[in-house]
Amino acid sequence: MRYIKNLVPFFIFLFSFPGLKGQSSLVDSLFHPDSLRHIVEVLASDSLNGRFTGTSENFKAALFIAEEFRKAGLSHVSGNNGFFQEVKPTWFNVIGAIKGRSKPGQLIIFSAHYDHVGTTSTNPFPNYKPAADKSDQIFNGANDNASGVAAVISLAKYFKAINDNERTLLFIAFTGEELGLLGSRYLADIFDPDSIMAMINIEMIGRRQFKSSRPFITGYEKSDVIKIMNRNFRSLAGKESEKEFFKIDRYPSEFLFTRSDNFPFAMKGVPAHSIELTGPDDEYYHTPNDEPGTLDFNFMKKVVYAISLGSTGLVKGIDTPSRIRKDY
Repeated sequence: MRYIKNLVPFFIFLFSFPGLKGQSSLVDSLFHPDSLRHIVEVLASDSLNGRFTGTSENFKAALFIAEEFRKAGLSHVSGNNGFFQEVKPTWFNVIGAIKGRSKPGQLIIFSAHYDHVGTTSTNPFPNYKPAADKSDQIFNGANDNASGVAAVISLAKYFKAINDNERTLLFIAFTGEELGLLGSRYLADIFDPDSIMAMINIEMIGRRQFKSSRPFITGYEKSDVIKIMNRNFRSLAGKESEKEFFKIDRYPSEFLFTRSDNFPFAMKGVPAHSIELTGPDDEYYHTPNDEPGTLDFNFMKKVVYAISLGSTGLVKGIDTPSRIRKDY
């Protein structure tokens, strides 16, 4: 797959959103709580049995994501099987793209993992709280990480609709995160890291533990991505906006920077960080109780909208974050 090292023939498909009037209509439509809820409810349904990597239910989730990318008008990356990148038999990353207008060789990645831990028989993490309903054996993973995938799909539709990206945008749903970041490690090893200007990985943004909670950025001190995101958000969201919507990581002892799909890319010098809202001390984390009904979709809309604003300079080729020390 050396084509990726040299970057990127893309197959471009045209797409438009008829009848939408201006960016506010896009935001209301694509980031609407009901739109986010629909994606989460599909991915976190009992029928998908916890989306454990390598299962038929996990592949059904991948098919759903690929169809959402198709409806968004995303392009395939050359060398993949449509939107599917085979990591190993029955394991697939799902990847869609929007080619950059003036800087197609510079990449911005928006990502989230779509796998979860499955059921009590497949869950690789034995220490968990039982479900309120003792008969519930399914780890639905609504917040972890159907919420992140809903954000990536919504951002893909949004950026395709406004169609002003100077850099090439990749939208990636990773497999195998719960088994050791296996999907992202695979991709990081075949991409030229110097072509990736920034990676925004999205994790567990559907539930805040406190009313005052705001999304935080893992490894914030390792590049200036947090400064860029807050500066863009502040300048675009209006004078009443919070000065720093994106906060520093409040769980430094948990080493969250190393525990999600940003990390394999960060090890190669890419300014790659995860945006998270929920911490690992959340009572629903890795339990069968992580159901769609526990999520705050109204606040989730605000988070996804803030990510779209905060990444504007990255997408338009105005902002180039500082690199992370390689082999961190």
